[in-house]
Amino acid sequence: MRYRVSHHSLRGARPTNQDRTAVVERHNAALLVVADGLGGHHGGELAAETCVRSVGHAFQAVRQPLIQRPSAFLALSILQAHNTIVRIGRQNVPPLEPRTTCVLCLVQGGYAYWAHVGDSRLYHFRDGQLLTRTQDHTSVEQLRQDGLISDEEVAGHPYKSRLLKCVGGPSKPVISLGEETRLMRGDVLLLCSDGVWEAHGPEELAKFLAGEDLEEDIEEILLATQRKMKAGCDNISAVAFRWEDAITRSLPLQGNEMVQIDQERMWKDAHQWMGVNRAQQARDDQRAEKPTDRRGSIEEGISELESYLRTIEPKSHKP
Repeated sequence: MRYRVSHHSLRGARPTNQDRTAVVERHNAALLVVADGLGGHHGGELAAETCVRSVGHAFQAVRQPLIQRPSAFLALSILQAHNTIVRIGRQNVPPLEPRTTCVLCLVQGGYAYWAHVGDSRLYHFRDGQLLTRTQDHTSVEQLRQDGLISDEEVAGHPYKSRLLKCVGGPSKPVISLGEETRLMRGDVLLLCSDGVWEAHGPEELAKFLAGEDLEEDIEEILLATQRKMKAGCDNISAVAFRWEDAITRSLPLQGNEMVQIDQERMWKDAHQWMGVNRAQQARDDQRAEKPTDRRGSIEEGISELESYLRTIEPKSHKP
């Protein structure tokens, strides 16, 4: 796999940076992540950090060389992150309800798969043109889809940040999944927090990403955002990925069947793999009485995810 990737995050005009980005690489695959912690809820930074670390560890924990159900993996990873965030929040003294948005993209074998919750976005550009982007989980995005407001009105709408879905908090995250997408040479995937897309339309973003040096392109996007938004600049984060290999000849793995994922079934699967029962709850209660061990909680959750993934991944066979 030949590609270029870059990611960066700036605090903007905010007192702290509650965004997190990550690029996790393994043979023939890369996982791109952006999480934007909710500043209106205590622990937004904790939620974003936990989300990024959780899904990154989950990706590294898969033993098989190829993830056979990419969309299912992304959805399960987000559910795992949600459960871990809720658990850590409960263990905090006093208890917190940390929340975050997230967008993930798995590039594997020349195909891209993505999933998101909230208003962190993924854009797919080809030849300088926007092919698709994720649809925000906000009331304003619903107005746009209903034709009541235009694309240009979304960024400046007073309720643009009113989220309908997030990771963490008392409600289950409802996850939107992208189609299995075959990449062509020169395709660019951009993942970003709302601080970036509210400042720049798709055409502007495409122009920023037309340079030869992807790292310089990302830095220029963020610096231009700071200049444009000034004192109103939110945390701003982006991950950019450019495919530089030939179009893959590999057949698709899932044929977009997983785009129509059964959310309730996936939630039940996640609870089964997490081992949520009375004994587990009792152990959680006991741990809550002790000082918070955030790393231990994350690592324990990853171990549980790894065990579950072994049940859904095909076993390797020697020739």
